[in-house]
Amino acid sequence: MTEKVTIERRDDMPMPLNLLASPEDLAAWHREGLLGSLARGERELAIACFDTEGSFNLNLAAQAVLRMAMDILYDHPEAESLTVYCGGEKCWRTYCFWWNMLYAEHKPEH
Repeated sequence: MTEKVTIERRDDMPMPLNLLASPEDLAAWHREGLLGSLARGERELAIACFDTEGSFNLNLAAQAVLRMAMDILYDHPEAESLTVYCGGEKCWRTYCFWWNMLYAEHKPEH
């Protein structure tokens, strides 16, 4: 399933105005969006992620969102791909780091 996931940096995305209280709320919000996309027959999925440091810890957000995304892919094999668009350098680096920590077959040397 990990081969279906791509993480891309995008600096030009507008940040949505949502008031979420925790990383778990963020993951649940993305989960509902992905399930809605699947229900509409979409097979190439995408989510937009941003720096959440003003609300809650970005590292915890990345972990929660990536775990949720993998759960969706395992539960819905009809999904062909998932692109995680990251708004800005810090967000992209954090999501890439946690993707490698959680799902990379071979961990990079530190």
